[in-house]
Amino acid sequence: MAALRYFFSLLMVPISFVTAGFSLIAYMAGQTNPNESIFITFIGLATPVVLIINLLILVYWIIRKKWWVIIPIVAILLNSGYITSIFQMTLSSSELPDGKLPLRIASYNVGKFKSWEHLETQYYISEFLKNNETNIICFQEYRENTKINADTLSHLLNCPHHAITYLPGSTTLGTGIFSKYPILRFGKIPLDSQTNDAMWVDIQTGETTTRIISCHLQTTNFSRKRKLLDDPALQNADIQQVEDVVTDISQELALNFKIRATQAQIVRQVIDTTRIPTIVCGDFNDTPSSYTYQHIKGNLKDSFKTRGNGYAHTFRGIHHLLRIDFILYSKEFKCTDYYSPEKEWSDHNPVISEFYLK
Repeated sequence: MAALRYFFSLLMVPISFVTAGFSLIAYMAGQTNPNESIFITFIGLATPVVLIINLLILVYWIIRKKWWVIIPIVAILLNSGYITSIFQMTLSSSELPDGKLPLRIASYNVGKFKSWEHLETQYYISEFLKNNETNIICFQEYRENTKINADTLSHLLNCPHHAITYLPGSTTLGTGIFSKYPILRFGKIPLDSQTNDAMWVDIQTGETTTRIISCHLQTTNFSRKRKLLDDPALQNADIQQVEDVVTDISQELALNFKIRATQAQIVRQVIDTTRIPTIVCGDFNDTPSSYTYQHIKGNLKDSFKTRGNGYAHTFRGIHHLLRIDFILYSKEFKCTDYYSPEKEWSDHNPVISEFYLK
């Protein structure tokens, strides 16, 4: 028995190094364009799994009281930025100072205003956002119909100003930004996509002009892919059929990673050429470990990392594992609040943050 424990202990040393190597690769995912290495991108997607394995190895070496414990510690610390992007503890409070104009911004992929139960959700969402005193609202997967158009929704939201950009070939689907403050100008950010889009608006906030950028980047269809893997017919299929399904899913994921990377570069160009205080929000369809998130974020701050509390997810599928909706902001702002409640009106949760100009 002692010989077996000794052999297992020896085996754990190379396992620790290999797992730490994967942690290094996961860390590199945020800086590596998927068009350069899709392997690194996929390891980045698996960052939570890599960290959990490192944590188990850490516990093992603590129990064994061996100095090899330093390997998983370094591996975990290397990805501390990812950990703090999904889990936060904000102990201090932050309130809006007297005389400061509040910017309470909501970013919400409303799924064409259709819930999973196929209910029209405009009234529920409008009431919720009004009760939360939001004054700038960015909708992704925005949809109009014959009963509720942009003017009607403006009235429901108590936001008299709005700007809409529509998807190519559509007069009802796109991205919408609604505001209590005057919109001075707006424009579409061309992503070369029939299904995803981005836009910007310049809003008069007191004596300052603020730019708001709203993005809905290339869709991954996590839920649809999960259904393919859970299909009962697949349980009885031969190995080749299973391999074909997994290969198809992997190839589509890889393609979408690459498309989002290109779209992130386009959005970043807009950010880099903006000379006024800027807030970037939306459904990035990528996690904080991704090149897409890291490239768009750049030197911006993440409102969850500033004012969030607890574990964060924004996508309601895949067992609440994914945080893919964000509100980022430039150095001219102070963030005082972050709020992302679980709501049944879409496959995404709303993200709400409050700011004021310093």
